[in-house]
Amino acid sequence: MINYILISLKMKIVVIVVIFFIGTMAAQNSINIPKLGTIQIREIDGMEMVYVPAGSFEMGSSDKQLDDAMEECRKFYHSEKDCQKYIYKEKPKHKVTLDAFWIDKTEVTNAQFCRFLNTNGNQIEEGVYWFEPGAGSRNVLYGYIEKLNEKFIPKEGYENYPVIEVSWYGASAYCKWIGGRLPTESEWEYAARGINNFVYPWGNNFNGRFVNYRDSSFIFDNYGKDTSFNDGYPKWSPVGTYPKGASWCGALDMSGNVHEWVNDWWSENYYAISPIKNPKGPDRGTLKIGRGGSWYDPSWHVRSSYRKGLSLSSARMHWIGFRCVIPIK
Repeated sequence: MINYILISLKMKIVVIVVIFFIGTMAAQNSINIPKLGTIQIREIDGMEMVYVPAGSFEMGSSDKQLDDAMEECRKFYHSEKDCQKYIYKEKPKHKVTLDAFWIDKTEVTNAQFCRFLNTNGNQIEEGVYWFEPGAGSRNVLYGYIEKLNEKFIPKEGYENYPVIEVSWYGASAYCKWIGGRLPTESEWEYAARGINNFVYPWGNNFNGRFVNYRDSSFIFDNYGKDTSFNDGYPKWSPVGTYPKGASWCGALDMSGNVHEWVNDWWSENYYAISPIKNPKGPDRGTLKIGRGGSWYDPSWHVRSSYRKGLSLSSARMHWIGFRCVIPIK
């Protein structure tokens, strides 16, 4: 009888210790989980990253949201064909659930990309250079990186501008270099619009003071030009210029300035078959995807759901950059 009581007491003590240990570990883990928008600085390139917690959102656009975008487009283009060219590639709207991750607060800058090139060289993948100066329209050098004495350097005054003339391969290689990868299309959109499914990173109503887009300062032509706003920059602007345009997690420039490469292959129909949990896009394709719109784009192209299929080279695309993510392991 005494032995039975002693055994029972020992078992109870063991159970209490185990429960205490599990509770302590759970409490410790909850303490270690960052809060929405927590910032950490990446040592290798000095980039600030913001924390995006796990969660769900509605990816894509509803029929009403697309109709609203079409109506805005018609005010400027007066052409149904031009307006339909890209806008209706965002259907169907569908639920997506994602694990937590860190995302760069801004696009990668000229100074940061020079550090990468000087460490790794300007390599070729699938016949395409990582960095493609002069790949833009008519072989004009649009970017702000020079090569002097075998060293890549940003032009003076443009160190903090987003790097452009970067192929998808170059963007992907950079993100691997910093220990991450390009965001999936769903991660990018989640960081841009959040659990409230905003049309723009800052909310549901467009505000030309929050974004670099085709406004009255646009210098090329008047086609689709919005003269009701002036963002102060005829082309690119330094990263982080529009803090009021921050997304729910604190990411900047998710709308406008430069398009951003994401990891996925392009497919017009992928949304109809996308898995709910951590979708990664089609297994193969011929185009990748650009997100966010740019200084070259009108207001309906800088919506958080807008997507565009792009060649993996940056040829004729002097308006595309990128940012990276680091998944939570």
